[in-house]
Amino acid sequence: MKISRLLFALLAAWPFSVASDEVPRAWLDMSQNDGLVQIEVFSNLEKGVGGEYQLDVVKSGPSGKSVNRQSGTVPVSQGEAMGPLSVSRVSLEPEASLSVTLKVTDKNGSVFEDEKSLTGQ
Repeated sequence: MKISRLLFALLAAWPFSVASDEVPRAWLDMSQNDGLVQIEVFSNLEKGVGGEYQLDVVKSGPSGKSVNRQSGTVPVSQGEAMGPLSVSRVSLEPEASLSVTLKVTDKNGSVFEDEKSLTGQ
């Protein structure tokens, strides 16, 4: 009985460890320094495949809410990470929060996303 429980636990965890080894197809890199956040957009589509990206940045704080959307082309991949495709800088006050969503759609219609949030320091 103990062996079957152990085997079940190993099998249940196995797909998650494999999935974590996959190369991300779209991701955000964000850094925060002196009230300024730098957002960098990256993509790693399959070799020979291009696409488009959409970046949504929502900033909320005591003085209101702002929404910024930008989009662009992801060049045909040579099998290596592309980027940064875009670099944006946003001020972030101590009471404000920032939510950033990246969506990359390849020419085959597959969608890859990343999302990150920060609060002002």
